[in-house]
Amino acid sequence: FLGANAFAFNSEASNDMSETFTLNRMEYYISNIILVHDGGMETPASDIYILAKGDKTDTTTLGSFNVTTIEGIKFAVGVDAGVNNADPSSWASIHPLAPKDPSMHWGWSAGYRFVALEGKAGTGLSTEFQIHALGNKNYFKQSIPTDASIVGDDLVIAINADYSMALSSFTLSSGLIEHG
Repeated sequence: FLGANAFAFNSEASNDMSETFTLNRMEYYISNIILVHDGGMETPASDIYILAKGDKTDTTTLGSFNVTTIEGIKFAVGVDAGVNNADPSSWASIHPLAPKDPSMHWGWSAGYRFVALEGKAGTGLSTEFQIHALGNKNYFKQSIPTDASIVGDDLVIAINADYSMALSSFTLSSGLIEHG
């Protein structure tokens, strides 16, 4: 989403500072997924990495688990230090951590771009801005209370993102460039 509207690249939206912007890139990694279920039990979904894109609806199979009721999900935005500082060419080309175009890997010391957020703001939407969150210090975990619906034999956990909130409290019109 972009506020109350469906997400679309190059669509005008506003942040909480009433700054109008458009996005032309919105990509980020999700990892370290943990299912919270059946009275607070936690079960990790091992070795799952998702490269989420603002204009795509992703469906990812987490595995087969002995779960009756989903109460929440925990995950990290970014990739853990051991993976972040490893060689991206070691992954099969279809894997989310393999080299991408545009690149999601910054370099050996910083590793992956955990988030790549780019767009335009300012007068006539003529000023470019970029926010690339990278480096192990920017790896952070989220916890979301949620439930799941049953589709066939599967439990489906639906998570929606409002990308206008990613720009909360940012002044964009001056051409913000943040790579760190």
